[in-house]
Amino acid sequence: MRESIANSYIFNLIIIFIGILIVILVGSLSYSKAFKIKTRMIEIIEKYETYNNGNVATEINNLLNQAGYKVNRGARKGCPSLNDEASINNPSNYRYCVYRFDDSRGYYYSVMVFISFEFPIIGDVIEFPLTGQTRSFINI
Repeated sequence: MRESIANSYIFNLIIIFIGILIVILVGSLSYSKAFKIKTRMIEIIEKYETYNNGNVATEINNLLNQAGYKVNRGARKGCPSLNDEASINNPSNYRYCVYRFDDSRGYYYSVMVFISFEFPIIGDVIEFPLTGQTRSFINI
């Protein structure tokens, strides 16, 4: 009887350990995907040196579509304010935010993407923001 109790205890420890490893693996894959998307969005904005160009939004939406980024159905979740600044991007099918900040030399953009985890049974989505900044563009 003692051996069966000890075996079930070890079996439960192995199950918990495997569950923790799966959570770490899924988290690192989601972070990696969001980081790549954020970096590519910053590169697109730096290429055009503005976000207000129509080509930028189209290119970003194409990037998010190809990358399989989470769709924001009906634009139901808005963008939070970042340093008391509202986002400048229009609500789109994807959950990302772009902010413009002015500094002493010119202006720069900040991009916020979200790492999201959706649980099948519960259905809730847990989101973690990931932000990055472009280089400063000098006003001429």
